[in-house]
Amino acid sequence: MKKTIVLVALLFVSILAISQNKFGVRAGMTLSTYYSAQEDYQFKPGIHIGGVADIPLGSSNFSFLPGLYFADKGTKRKGDFPHSDIIFIVRPEAFNLKETHYNFQLEIPLLLAYKIPINKEVTLKPQIGVYFSYTMFGRINSKYNYYFSYDPNPPSEITQDYYFYDDFYLGLGGNIGLSAFYNKYSFTISCDVGSSNKELAPSYEFNKSYPDICMFFSLGYNF
Repeated sequence: MKKTIVLVALLFVSILAISQNKFGVRAGMTLSTYYSAQEDYQFKPGIHIGGVADIPLGSSNFSFLPGLYFADKGTKRKGDFPHSDIIFIVRPEAFNLKETHYNFQLEIPLLLAYKIPINKEVTLKPQIGVYFSYTMFGRINSKYNYYFSYDPNPPSEITQDYYFYDDFYLGLGGNIGLSAFYNKYSFTISCDVGSSNKELAPSYEFNKSYPDICMFFSLGYNF
């Protein structure tokens, strides 16, 4: 994993060095969730930090924006669930679940932007493109409150906090957004929609995998 991180970082630095174009730093908040037919998934707040290069395409107003970000994605989940895994097939149980998924990723966006000058100080740049991501590690924090069980001594509450992802998980998706520049400062709002080859949940979820949705709200400084 360390070799992969170093390789990605060197690739990004090489792009900046070769292109000799403008670049900037970005940081802010994320709101992420998993899209599914289940209504119990909710947006989870997180953070992101990284950098982006701005490479003009000839003399046009178009530019290429490669970047590198560390982002905390994932989801929140809560609701009432009947439970029926291998242990409780004959004796189903029901519980209230509150759960938070943390999905820490390195993400490389490859975007096309178009410059729209408003005045000498303000510029807008809509952007669209794709991204690649590498999941470094994940974590799940769960709390189960049982309210129905055939067990004469049912557990009233179970708390679990554990790490997962022990394989090489890559993601791919699309991104669309808009940046507003004021002199060297910027604010960007954008949205990722994609998926990866990761297993979304523990075994009682039968390893379902859903697309990821993540909103980025970024403040930036451009050199």
